[in-house]
Amino acid sequence: MIRKKNIRSFLIFIIIALLIDQISKLLIVNFLSPLDPPTELIGSLLRLKLTYNPYGVFGIAFGPDILYYILSLAGIVVLIYVGLSLQEKIGVIVFGFIVGGAIGNVIDRLRLEYVIDFIDMGIGDVRWFTYNFADAFITVGAIFLLVRELFAKKSR
Repeated sequence: MIRKKNIRSFLIFIIIALLIDQISKLLIVNFLSPLDPPTELIGSLLRLKLTYNPYGVFGIAFGPDILYYILSLAGIVVLIYVGLSLQEKIGVIVFGFIVGGAIGNVIDRLRLEYVIDFIDMGIGDVRWFTYNFADAFITVGAIFLLVRELFAKKSR
């Protein structure tokens, strides 16, 4: 059941995540080129490197292009329903960030047919997949929800 008192908070956090994601991508595209070498922020640990990802999560190809749109939009609808159904404020906030991140990547796909990624983390040549703030909101939010659920079950 959707809780009307959650709608305002939910929308605020969706908008915050969406603005951070889209503004950061706009700035990166205006200052970096995919041909530029990585810009080190914290040595090799944290760098900026502009890449374009036409595939799914972690750059993994898993089917025709339309599948990325269908899965993303279906996921957003489910997450909106769940986020608005929650009773705890922290859950509403976390789901807002996750949905905002998902919408940010869908906007890229609809507008450009790929997702702009630019955060490059790792040590030396051992690198994580290049990602963006939308990916970070989705991943950190999902990890938070999983950890919270694990600890909630242990305390019951």
